Amino acid sequence: MRQTFFRIALALWLAMAGSGGQAGEPPGLIVDFDASNPPMMYAGKQGASGLYPALVAKICERAGIAVTLRAGSWRMALQELREGRAAAGGIIKTASREKLFDFSHPLYYERVVVAAPTHAPPFRKLEDLYGKRVGVMAGWSYGDAFDLSRKDGKFAAFDGDSDEQNLRQMKLGRLDVVLGIREPLLLALRNGGYSGFALSKEALVTNPSFLAISKTSQQQALLTRFNLALEEMRRDGSYDKLVRGVFNARDE
Repeated sequence: MRQTFFRIALALWLAMAGSGGQAGEPPGLIVDFDASNPPMMYAGKQGASGLYPALVAKICERAGIAVTLRAGSWRMALQELREGRAAAGGIIKTASREKLFDFSHPLYYERVVVAAPTHAPPFRKLEDLYGKRVGVMAGWSYGDAFDLSRKDGKFAAFDGDSDEQNLRQMKLGRLDVVLGIREPLLLALRNGGYSGFALSKEALVTNPSFLAISKTSQQQALLTRFNLALEEMRRDGSYDKLVRGVFNARDE
């Protein structure tokens, strides 16, 4: 019954789109992604690549939304999001961001783990980072609790532009640990041959990621259509199939 509802609702939105949509609504989406976070999102030979660009492209295709995908600096992506010039894909929701942006339904649930020397004690909770030099991705949030602890100086956070850069800094002894999403961090460890480092077995935190638009962008109707198409993909199995396909392709 719910599946029928989603299909009818999506069809109604598509019909509106075909007649020009709502007055003042921009005709499509421009979505920025981080260029340095494979396999989640990165700059590939054909442009924005990885899980989040693939998901956003397929969801927009389902919803009948014209979309332009771009990969670049995450700092620039956040700036363009704040200015209402583009949406951002694969972004974490925080209390401060909710005041400025509207968010889609969750795209994916990111497991944030810790990379550390193999002889280091286990990291199971945020408090285990206290007093450490922590490598993080510039412009990223790892949730409100992390951001507050960072602001309060519970640990020293150093911004890097990629997992590889942070791992190199840890290898040089300039960082104690590196924080990151499990899949990209594992890939960076394997590709870089960091045999002396290991990932924490448990996730420090699990954060849903989203597509975000500025509240001033007048694209809320597009976001509704996007959400309807995303939920339909989850229900018919095509979401899970796409996720498996992206990760399996990276493993080959």
